[in-house]
Amino acid sequence: MLEMYRRDQFRQDLLVDRCTELATIEDRLGEIDLLLAAAVSRGRTRPAARCECGAPIFWGSKFCAQCGRPTAAPASAPGESA
Repeated sequence: MLEMYRRDQFRQDLLVDRCTELATIEDRLGEIDLLLAAAVSRGRTRPAARCECGAPIFWGSKFCAQCGRPTAAPASAPGESA
């Protein structure tokens, strides 16, 4: 939109397509938020892993994205075989 404004060339078909995509993504995010809220209310989520610096450790990460420290090997969840 900004680029169209700068060039003073508006394409309504492109704007409609992009807005439709954004609306679809927004709807899906709403569905995911509802699913996450339901899982949390049932107590089915594990606490997020955190680095010593306090940043969240993403699943499969070997290093902290914030400070670069190596992550510890993830502990197996209860009931999982190693």
